[in-house]
Amino acid sequence: MRKPLSFLTPGRLGALTALTVCLLGLPLTSFMSRHMTAQGRTVGAGVRQASVFQDWSTRHLVYVRYGPMAAMQAAAQDPRAAMAWWSATHQGWGGVEGEEQQRWGPRHRELHSAMQRDWSIYLGTGGTAETMYPAKFSFDVTAAPSCANDYVVFSVNAAGSATQPNIVALNNLYSGTAGANGICNRTATASDTGVAATVLWSYAVQGLGGGGSGAVATSPVIAFDPLGGSVTGTKVAFVESGAGSPAHFHVLAPKSGDGQNSSNLQSVLSPKVMASFVSATPAIGSGTATNLALGSSTSGTDTLSSPFVDYVRDLAYVGNDIGVLYRIKDVFCTSVNPDCSGGGTPAPSLDTSWGAGGSITVCSGKLTAPVLDFVTLNVYVGCSDGKLYSVSQTGTIKSVTVGDGVGSKTYGAIVDPPVVDGVNGFVYAVSGSASSGANGALVQAKTDFSSSSTATIGTGNQCNIHAPAFSNAYYTAPTAAGALVYVGGVSGTLGVACTPSANPSGPTVQLYAATFNNSTGVLNAGAPAHNWNLGGGPGFEWTSVMEFYNTTTSIDWLFFSAGQSSQSNVASANITSGFPTALGSLVTEGIGTSGMTVDNNSSSAQAASIYFNSLLQNATCNNNTVVTDTGGCAVKLTQAALQ
Repeated sequence: MRKPLSFLTPGRLGALTALTVCLLGLPLTSFMSRHMTAQGRTVGAGVRQASVFQDWSTRHLVYVRYGPMAAMQAAAQDPRAAMAWWSATHQGWGGVEGEEQQRWGPRHRELHSAMQRDWSIYLGTGGTAETMYPAKFSFDVTAAPSCANDYVVFSVNAAGSATQPNIVALNNLYSGTAGANGICNRTATASDTGVAATVLWSYAVQGLGGGGSGAVATSPVIAFDPLGGSVTGTKVAFVESGAGSPAHFHVLAPKSGDGQNSSNLQSVLSPKVMASFVSATPAIGSGTATNLALGSSTSGTDTLSSPFVDYVRDLAYVGNDIGVLYRIKDVFCTSVNPDCSGGGTPAPSLDTSWGAGGSITVCSGKLTAPVLDFVTLNVYVGCSDGKLYSVSQTGTIKSVTVGDGVGSKTYGAIVDPPVVDGVNGFVYAVSGSASSGANGALVQAKTDFSSSSTATIGTGNQCNIHAPAFSNAYYTAPTAAGALVYVGGVSGTLGVACTPSANPSGPTVQLYAATFNNSTGVLNAGAPAHNWNLGGGPGFEWTSVMEFYNTTTSIDWLFFSAGQSSQSNVASANITSGFPTALGSLVTEGIGTSGMTVDNNSSSAQAASIYFNSLLQNATCNNNTVVTDTGGCAVKLTQAALQ
């Protein structure tokens, strides 16, 4: 078995020692500046770059800014912690002082409340699924935004073919004309609008065997090396899945320009077809990928479980639709991995030191994405049976009931990954039906499952409920004044499925915020202290709410979308002073969005952005000539109150 703390060798304790000093009194900003630089890689003589990523996992691990020293030290192992603390303590992105500020101008701009679409690009007959997230890579957060090197990856929930990708990346992200001209704008040509993102690469991965191709139904993740090195940002891991086949885990080392249409740089629809795979870790920039079948069952598809990468140990966890959780080793073959030192180049494989040949059966239903808590080293995962599970490194399984389960109620499953706050010792999960359908549920459990508390959310068994988000005050402590946890739900009774065609009048959309005991941080049980009736209409299954604290303006924003709604369906609200009473802006994006990924609070034009897939229905993307259909559309909005 691999040593759980193998990363913490004597030569690697410097960052944690620095954190300990920081917690004893040095400014967090000073520590994080040094720590982020240490995690960067050399890009020139004496120059270090600090790369960061945002993906589905960065919003499901909550890294508070204060806490017990031992817990903070354990949390600091995870590069996501450094990124979260950096974001919380720095104003703006790109040069903030001296010469760099002179190049890119002052950080503070006139504030506007409206969210603005900068560009949208058609993804074909599918797009990133409703509850999944694009992954964003920023080459260097200590420098100006990079048109060439910053990119966003969209999974595509459609089988790959010569005319349909299932994994896509875009660059020239900071383009557009809304608000102000983007810093990546180019002269328009016959093949390039000049004011939209461009295709960096586009692939149709066909790894199911016999020429079969599946969809990428879950979220992608981007390579990161905690000790620096060229692997950071150069590879992408994702799961391909199709009926009648087990899910397949891929690590792709994309080649810039693969699948690019020279006649239309905004078209992803001429992807490079990838039907053969390499047996070692793919070489950087080679345009090759590995292919690992997760089990031999013909029913082991994966429609909910995105891979979670433990960058400290180069491991990945991923589940499937029959309740099996896998652990994969040698994921990105980074410098932290002893298997990859001395010239070793193993391909990802099942970690046979864990469970039964690298897998543990957790439940008999669909698993959500798993989340590793770096404090306890437990893996937390939800199941369609309505239970939240904890799996230890030795395979011990515990559970807490959250919802009724789909065997009892249509919306009784847990469909979103849990949210883990390891420093405070809490894990959160939601279900659309609890208490025999009386209400939805937001459950806070201790990470050892010794106790739990439940906030009752709206009317039960009407729609699924998706992951919550916390106010900025929570990141000081759940006992802090103004600490709230936000979640979307519905009130009223549908009586029919949560879709616009079956439900023309719709329920009432409701935003809820629950509070915490001001001495223990335990979630206050029962109906949340705050709720806001946002009106009725068709559909209204909320996607996950997203919080973003803008350090440039000191404004705390909440972003949310009502899915299956052709009305205005994407909104922001200012939650700086507590529970909101008005919307900051309201726009319409198809019939709702996928999960949203936010990048930075830069003051550069179009560089403070929200990325998502717009779920199409009787709508078209504005950067392509496409027929109206029910496919997908990659969208970037400029953040409210920045541009």
